[in-house]
Amino acid sequence: MSEPASEFAAVGECLCGAVRYGLRERLPPVGMCHCSQCRKVSGAGSIAVLAVRNERFAWLAGEDERQTFALPSGWSTVFRQHCGSPAPQPTPQGDPMWVPAGGLDGDPPLSLSGHIHVGSKPGWVIIGDDAPQFDEAP
Repeated sequence: MSEPASEFAAVGECLCGAVRYGLRERLPPVGMCHCSQCRKVSGAGSIAVLAVRNERFAWLAGEDERQTFALPSGWSTVFRQHCGSPAPQPTPQGDPMWVPAGGLDGDPPLSLSGHIHVGSKPGWVIIGDDAPQFDEAP
């Protein structure tokens, strides 16, 4: 399961280091979600994720250390129960993986694709970039 970090464009991990993953090739842009569920899970005004195709994603450690919480609506989040960090999870279609941008090590070269669910963002959140904004998911 373990591969050399040099084979990846970026690597990431949870706060305690038990869950680790690598991303191959070109990194996709970051998407920001401002919906109430993502805000509650992140504890911030939005959550930042990358949609990484499965063939560009690799588990390095701790895949079985993740916990899933799902709402009856089907919305879910995956996290490391020990430290509470968000963890990669497959999209409802199974591919790509949603990867939390904040878990990536260092400062990988990322761009921003846009903001979704801006219609439900709180007033105290100021979007200060010129990335596209959508009231709902496009």
